[in-house]
Amino acid sequence: MFNFFWRIRALPSAQLTAWRVLGNKIATKVNLLRRRVAVRNSLCSFCGEKEEEYFHLFFYCRLSSLTWNLCFAWLGITTVVPFHAFSHFLQFRLSNAPESVNLGLGNIWIAMVSEIWHHRNKIVFNEGVLDLSKKISLPQLKVWAWLTSKFPSTSFSFFDWYLAPLVCLYSL
Repeated sequence: MFNFFWRIRALPSAQLTAWRVLGNKIATKVNLLRRRVAVRNSLCSFCGEKEEEYFHLFFYCRLSSLTWNLCFAWLGITTVVPFHAFSHFLQFRLSNAPESVNLGLGNIWIAMVSEIWHHRNKIVFNEGVLDLSKKISLPQLKVWAWLTSKFPSTSFSFFDWYLAPLVCLYSL
């Protein structure tokens, strides 16, 4: 599965962020405290209710969970959230789908994780405001841009992508 992860044609910075999340090597507040870095508090930057450990921040926080639910609804996938980031990543892989479809779904997962991290950092460092619409719409736009640049023969518009992403992935 690690070989599959590195075959995904994603923006390198986003892929590195996602790789760090998979290995719990991302600088969440709990991980910073574990490394003896002073932080104001260890509460989640999104909800402020639980400690900001990687799995809560990216998957279980009610706001991140809502974002993932919107993503799954957009893809037309029904699922439950597993207890490990790698298992979550594997949910973005369809067993009978062509490799290009699974690579596209991997792109979506990487974009979502990267955008959650970017949004968290915007809140922490720039006193940003939580904007759920951007947490789903920006990954949609980013993945469409990545796919259309990596597969120049793509014939679907952003409108097509927004309405039927799996149909678009099957056309790659």
